[in-house]
Amino acid sequence: MANGNNVKTLLILGFVFMLVLVGVAYGADVLLNAASNAANTVTAYYIPNAQINEGNPGSESFWQQIPFSSVPLEPTVPVPDGISGHTTIVYVKAAWTYVQGVPYIFILMKAPVVGQESWLACPEMTPTGQIWEPFAHPIPKGWWVVNVSYSSSNQGVASVYTLPTSEQLGYPPGQALTNPITIYVYNQSGKLYGQIVGAIDPQGNPLNNGNPINVTSINLNYNGTPVTSLSQFLAMGLNGTTWAQDTYNLFYPEDTAGYVSLFYNSTYMYPERLAILWLLGGVPNSWTQVAYTPHMMPGTSGALSAGQAELWILNSNPRANNTQDAGYPGPTLFSRTSPPPYTHYPQYKDPLNLGYLPNQGLIADAFVNGSSIYYIGGAYQVSFPSLDNPHVNPFEAMNGMVNGSQLWDPSVVATGFQFVNTPTGPYMIAEFARTFSTVGVSGGQGESHYQIQLQPGQTYHVAFAVFQGGSGESVDFKSISFWWNLYIQPANSSSTGFLPLILLGNAFAAPAIAFFLMNYRTLPTQVIRLNTIIKLLRQIGNEPRNRS
Repeated sequence: MANGNNVKTLLILGFVFMLVLVGVAYGADVLLNAASNAANTVTAYYIPNAQINEGNPGSESFWQQIPFSSVPLEPTVPVPDGISGHTTIVYVKAAWTYVQGVPYIFILMKAPVVGQESWLACPEMTPTGQIWEPFAHPIPKGWWVVNVSYSSSNQGVASVYTLPTSEQLGYPPGQALTNPITIYVYNQSGKLYGQIVGAIDPQGNPLNNGNPINVTSINLNYNGTPVTSLSQFLAMGLNGTTWAQDTYNLFYPEDTAGYVSLFYNSTYMYPERLAILWLLGGVPNSWTQVAYTPHMMPGTSGALSAGQAELWILNSNPRANNTQDAGYPGPTLFSRTSPPPYTHYPQYKDPLNLGYLPNQGLIADAFVNGSSIYYIGGAYQVSFPSLDNPHVNPFEAMNGMVNGSQLWDPSVVATGFQFVNTPTGPYMIAEFARTFSTVGVSGGQGESHYQIQLQPGQTYHVAFAVFQGGSGESVDFKSISFWWNLYIQPANSSSTGFLPLILLGNAFAAPAIAFFLMNYRTLPTQVIRLNTIIKLLRQIGNEPRNRS
């Protein structure tokens, strides 16, 4: 009989041990998964009444409540002696708050300075000394694109004519590589003559040493109307208008694919840049979980290897918020020293009036897909194509015939940037601020379709990049992270950690089950005894006590 009891006891203990083992294994798996997710997750903590100071980013008191996430970075062009990968880590914090009922997200990036602190913005140059420009000013192909036909033996004279769309060189598809030129007509002693100003040759050098070029003949298509004489050009009110000179300017993007570095020295440097890439979709959700950095493909005009994303790029020059920036205040549709001409549409609620805050910088807000980088908003004549109001054509924009409010607003993200010195060395700090939603900012024209829209309680895929301009990084050459998660903590949640309930439950349930199984025959007696003990304890607790 004793042997039978021993066997029963061993079986029960084995069963209980199995329960404990399963519980611990499950709990450990939950904890490991949670730790794994936390290891690549930046949490945007809800901070009531948080206020930002873009003039001194990172100094706000609420940032002291939030820990930095350490985000490792990898070189984008990982080759021996390549210029990429100077920054091995960037520190990131995130927070959000409500301002007059409107939610805003704030993201802080801090990266060590490698090399010299750079406020410069020199044009990128290959090691052989040729200016690096994936392409010139890209604009949509159309009647505004013209050819300047000159003789190599005499650059002082040329004819100008509209180039057929089929002959307009461009990248990505649908875009023409162009250079802005201005055409003037003068009346001298009753005789008309024309001049072209700003034309360049295929290598990007100014034609005629930058001097005006006399027009020998003209044959333009002005929005469907042929213009074949200087008198007609003048009569139509086109004097002094800017057109787009079709040009094979320097390189096509594929011409740059073989380079692994740029030229730089102590006086010829590039701006510091910090960037955030928001995945908008176009790939399976599991795609971001593999060991893969979100590369923009070398040899292209910034095409993303897969998916679609919004890209926030902060340059220390020319869009930073510091007067040391030689390009301050940077290319905008407005002056930061006078009331802006752009007013947000009523549907868009932005009580902070981002884009027009004192002491702030601006980002280049861009959309990226498998064909190119595209600027969101702003005027034409920038280094990448613009996604903008389709009812505004480049000719109107180039000639100031478009009210700024008709263009998509390029300033929905406010930034601050500064260098700071610490006991461990100099750092650059950047702070980004934006409303959760940009729906309505452009009056329904569609800007928000290319921008991330945020909600509390949701997780988004992001990547971070740092360009050490003072060490030669720029364009393709930078340091970039793997895909990370950015989780927006709900306003009513706690930031404290948790222990899986199954571990706690198992800690109490397993011994209880063991006790029951080993003592089920005497359980009624045990319950009676326990009830008696409880009654005695209650009587003791209810006895009157003497008070001194």
